[in-house]
Parts: sequence; C-alpha cells; structure tokens
Amino acid sequence: MFRNLRLKRTPDEVIIDPSALTREWLAKDADTPIRLGQINDLPDSAKKRIYRSLLPADLLTRFDIDPITWQGLRGEEQVELKANPDSSVVHISVSGGDASPEEFYRLEIGDNSYNGIDIHLLLLNDPNAESFRTDIDDQGRPTSFGTVRRNLEEEQRAMRAGLAPGQIRISLGASKIVFQLLDSFFMTLGQRSYFFEPLTYASAWVFERRGCAYVRGHKLMDHIHKEFQPGGALYKSLDGRSPFRQSDQWNSVRGRAWAIQDGILEAVDEKWDNLRMIKQVGRHAGVETYPDAIY
Repeated sequence: MFRNLRLKRTPDEVIIDPSALTREWLAKDADTPIRLGQINDLPDSAKKRIYRSLLPADLLTRFDIDPITWQGLRGEEQVELKANPDSSVVHISVSGGDASPEEFYRLEIGDNSYNGIDIHLLLLNDPNAESFRTDIDDQGRPTSFGTVRRNLEEEQRAMRAGLAPGQIRISLGASKIVFQLLDSFFMTLGQRSYFFEPLTYASAWVFERRGCAYVRGHKLMDHIHKEFQPGGALYKSLDGRSPFRQSDQWNSVRGRAWAIQDGILEAVDEKWDNLRMIKQVGRHAGVETYPDAIY
C-alpha cells in the first residue's frame, strides 16, 4: 500500500497545546499529541519513567545493566539521561561500564518547528569490537562523522573491516528493536510520525528497511542508483583514484556509501545534503531505492 509513498515537502502543522503536562491536561482528548518539552518540565523521576521506554531492555541486560535502575553490577550509573526543563531535546546514552566506558547506545530526539519530533542521532556500537577513530582527524579535531573533515587512514581501516561511513565500531544490530520502541513511544505520545536526516547513504538505506519514506531526497536516491549501474556516471567514476573508489563498490550499500563519502557525487553534479525522511507510526512505507541490495 505504501510502496510508492511520496510526501509533501512541508508537513501539515499540528497545533499542540503548549500548557504543562498535568493530570488535568492528560484527562483531555487522548489523541492530542504531547511534546517532549512538556515531558522535560516534569520531575526527574517522572521523566525517567517515561523515557525508560526508549531503551531496549534486552540490550541493557546483555551488558549487565538493570533496566529499571540503570545501574551496573557494582551499582554504577551506566545510563545518562539529559532532558532539561525548558528544553525540547532529549539525550539518552548508555556506556559499557568499567570494562568498556565508551557509550554503545545514544539517542537524541527533539521537538521540531512543525510540532513533530526529529531523531537527531541514533548510535548502536558494539563496545567489545575494535574501535576506528574516524570521529577525529590526525590532529584530534572532531570530524563530525566525516562531514567537516576526515581521517583517511582510519576510514580505510574501517572500510576494510566492513564498517560504513560514520561508524567507529561495528553495529550491535539492534536497529529493528529500537525502531519498534520508537513507534511505541511516539504512539503513546499521540505522535503519528517522526523524522530523520540520514547522515550517510548507508543510514538512508537502513531507514528504508525500517519503514521510512522520503520527505526530501527520493529523487536523489533514485538518481544515485541509476548512475551506479554499469555504464552510469558514478560507475565510471569508480576508477581507483582513491581507496574509496574501487571498481566493485557499485554493487553494495557500503561500497556506494564510501564512494559518496569520498565526494563521487560531483560526477553527477549532486551532493549528499538536505535529505529528510519520515517514519509513520505502525506503518512500513515500502520504499526501496536500491532493490535486492547487498549491504
């Protein structure tokens, strides 16, 4: 039903009552959407109860984290929740504890100007896997996932290890579970959809598989797929001039993603910019811009 779903560039505005989230407010029509900013104004214990539903319980227990208290085996806090009053942004991160202090799960969401909710960032990294410092350059400066500057040596190592652009470790493979939680969470809030801006070609492909459609960028994705076919301009640009432009990269999601990270879209006068995706709660859009893809 939703296989060819296309969306308007500007979503319809939904008027949401800006008042505080009180018992009386909740007694109103249950279909009225709730904003994150309203939840963030609640007491800390109430926020923890609500935002707890955004964490996969089996993922926490896999790393010996109590899904209720968020504490490790020795009582150390391993989940950080930032949901400040007078703020419309929520940040949740989970670390692996003393053995692996780096975070393996991070979710950042926020209210948008159309009274909907944006997913700003979703990271799922295996804390026990090898780390690749693609997030900083050789001078220690942040790369912003390779969008501002790059660490070419580490990117080559990451690519050879099977990672996609923007990853510093292999994924935990839990995106399906997280999207199910997101659907349930936003359904509880009365939100019918939520939005993403895919950082890379690989992340856009993953979002397609999780049921998302494009507000902006569907034509670009179709164009990329067409030009990566044998004889296309992007296919011809896989000429070996850099490690990220090898002749066989047209035939996989990660191969295409690394070539795009390397600027190959210049060959078709395009750039990876301004894409926006939407996930409708409870619905799979059926979008597939790279049929029968190999990841």
